[in-house]
Amino acid sequence: MKNTIHRIACILAITLAVGASANTADEVAPLLIGAETPSVVLADQQGKATPLDSVLGGKPSVVIFYRGGWCPFCNAQLSELAAIEGDLNALGYQIIAISPDDPQGLKDTDDKHGLGYKLLSDSESKAMDAFGVAYDNERRGRLPVPSVFLVDAEKRISFQYVNPNYRYRIPAKLLMAAAEASLPSE
Repeated sequence: MKNTIHRIACILAITLAVGASANTADEVAPLLIGAETPSVVLADQQGKATPLDSVLGGKPSVVIFYRGGWCPFCNAQLSELAAIEGDLNALGYQIIAISPDDPQGLKDTDDKHGLGYKLLSDSESKAMDAFGVAYDNERRGRLPVPSVFLVDAEKRISFQYVNPNYRYRIPAKLLMAAAEASLPSE
């Protein structure tokens, strides 16, 4: 009986910890290199349920978390990613950008910038929580710390860049270098 109560208490503690976001951007605890990407269901621009596993599809991927289409720093980053998308594709990568925007917000962002890569809605914070980048923002609700994860074909994180200061994003040259370095050697 004592073991059963202890197991239930441990499961409850883990469940509460995973579902909780940080109080500030400085307190996030992102997934580390080597971790497997979580299986979560997001929404595409049409509002259709979209499992992240199916989007990853066994391809190396650049998974971006951005705050939303309202954020000028995010818009600059999304445009910079569009500029290097061809180079990333040539290396075998696809780009997947995730934000708390609803599907219409994704469509507006895509229309505004003419992005060629996939935008997904995490309006329920499932991916942000699972990747460990969610925090509570007094003005905007739950947001992700802007983050970049390189994910290999086996869904393992091979690189991550997470900066609690939303003004700083990974430079395109550094992302390209990390993408090249993360490819399996032949």
